[in-house]
Amino acid sequence: MSDWQAFIESQPKQQQDGNFICDASDLGLILVTGDDAKNFLQNQFSNDIAEIDQNHFQLSSYSSPKGRMLAIFRIVQIDNGYLLICPSALLSKLIPLLQMYVVHSQVSLADASAHFSRLAIMTDQAGVIEQGYLPKNEGEVRQSDSLIALNLGKLDGEARFLLLSLVQDEAITIWNQLCESLQTSSFDSWRLSEIKAGIPVIYPETSEEFVAQMANLNLLGGVNFKKGCYPGQEIVARMQYLGKLKRRMFLARIETNECPAPGDDLVGNSTGGAADGSGKIVEAVLDHQGHCYCLYIAQIKKALDNSLRLLKQPEAKFLPLNLPYPLADE
Repeated sequence: MSDWQAFIESQPKQQQDGNFICDASDLGLILVTGDDAKNFLQNQFSNDIAEIDQNHFQLSSYSSPKGRMLAIFRIVQIDNGYLLICPSALLSKLIPLLQMYVVHSQVSLADASAHFSRLAIMTDQAGVIEQGYLPKNEGEVRQSDSLIALNLGKLDGEARFLLLSLVQDEAITIWNQLCESLQTSSFDSWRLSEIKAGIPVIYPETSEEFVAQMANLNLLGGVNFKKGCYPGQEIVARMQYLGKLKRRMFLARIETNECPAPGDDLVGNSTGGAADGSGKIVEAVLDHQGHCYCLYIAQIKKALDNSLRLLKQPEAKFLPLNLPYPLADE
């Protein structure tokens, strides 16, 4: 067990909805290096890697040839390559899959998770936000020799940051310093903030289920429709220019004490006891009051009619909520 892991296990983890700091070790890191790293990623992902620099991160996705997303990343450019940030549960599948496409390119892929302590912050405290190692504006990255900090923007008036530290003692020092202003919390607090911010995530249970537009990735700047080819690009482009989107991601609160799991089925009110393709849960978390918040992708008409329910919990009521960004006209 690393010093960081031992330290984190000693910390209280009471659920918080704001002004918290939490361990983010559930996020994994793929390091991509080599002379051809930029071109390699450009040929694999939905966004334009050329638009990244060391001061700005990027949201992007990796899809199957059928256009179904295998992963959604936040991508950071560093001195010797790129870091891809996604759930650690995906790494054992993604790294070998990406490796298949390296062929003769000068590219190396590695799981870099163990080299970085990861922590997440959500706060409106000026004394925290004004720390010199934190970037000031949404989408920005601030880097030093040992620390990478991402500004993920505001939610309910609170700024959200993700920090990656190569030095465990530095991470512990930052944690202890910020705990003078913030409450320590579990990673579920961070997951909840991502849900309320309308940021989709792919897990093994939902891998290859959704096209990028279904998860609102085009509305979040995660798809570039002018770049060259990548796996699934033809499907994504056809949906954008020739098709009518029939499924979309929505935010809701569910009246249940047991949140559904990613990939759980949604059905129409008139359906019996079998899945009917109405929709699926993307992510769901309980807040500190026991309210279940979720992102789900479903048939737009059924979502707007509020005619959906959980297949496994048919009595649980859906309470639709507004996402913090506008949806395109349907």
